[in-house]
Amino acid sequence: MATNPMQRRARNSFLIGFLIALVIMAVVVIGLLYKIQGLNEDYEAIKKLQTKVYVANDFIQSGEEVTLESFTLSTVQTTLDKGELIASEDFEYIDDETGEIVERYDSQTGALKKKKMVVKTNIPAGSIITKDMLEEIDDPTTADQRLEEYNMIILPTLLKNGDYIDVRLQLPGGENYIVVSKKKVIHSTQDTVWLKMKEEEILTLGNAIVEAWGIVGSKLYATPYTEPGRQNAAIPTYPVSLATMTLINNDPNVIEEAKQAIWNRYNDQEQVVQRNDHINSALSENYNNLKQAVETGLQEELSKRQEGRLQYVETLEGTDMTGTE
Repeated sequence: MATNPMQRRARNSFLIGFLIALVIMAVVVIGLLYKIQGLNEDYEAIKKLQTKVYVANDFIQSGEEVTLESFTLSTVQTTLDKGELIASEDFEYIDDETGEIVERYDSQTGALKKKKMVVKTNIPAGSIITKDMLEEIDDPTTADQRLEEYNMIILPTLLKNGDYIDVRLQLPGGENYIVVSKKKVIHSTQDTVWLKMKEEEILTLGNAIVEAWGIVGSKLYATPYTEPGRQNAAIPTYPVSLATMTLINNDPNVIEEAKQAIWNRYNDQEQVVQRNDHINSALSENYNNLKQAVETGLQEELSKRQEGRLQYVETLEGTDMTGTE
């Protein structure tokens, strides 16, 4: 049966329209699939940025003591490295060798002890808490505290940044004195160590350094704590000279409690004996060479500092003072 030309054109137009519609639908579906895939990728990227962090419950004043209960665990989106964020373990005492939590108990109450922490800056409510915002209350920052550099102390072979040390003075006769105790190693190199020191500690160690230079056969050296989380700071036993004691007593930057503690140690009869019979005696024996020995020690210290400074400045080449390339 012959087909009417108008019907044939109508049928062809319908088929062409239908095919065009199919193509458009296919393009739309493909576009939607790509869009969904992109959304899924964005969602996965966002999920990767989400992590559980501790945030401040309320505004916290700088210097305020905090516990883990001062913060709330919350899931947020952040680019901060997990190593920068605090964890519950930061409030626990950790064994340096095993990495396991050490349970410490209060000797009076028998209660389980946690590390005491203070915040180093004002923290608004809801802020993410990072490790550098907190400081152990056992080693709080004080107004007279400074970061001191020493390159005349004999350092242990295995000393690491973060270790705690005593600095001791040993005389030729075997007498041994604790000059400063339980100082955290902020940074160290082959022969230099940086310590946070209080004013009276700076003066006391300065006294010991000069006397170590002046007494042939003496040594000023550092000894690390084996388990600093469990060990209390040793009591200093080094008897400072009268000149240093007078300087400490007249120094307005030294707190009264520290002055009293050093005076008590200085006036102790045994300390007087140690100063007169051992340290002063050894200094007298080296009297003729004392000035030269101190000058030599100072020159060696100056040379080491200049060399260290030069090496540090060389690392800053191509970097501006803000630390940007």
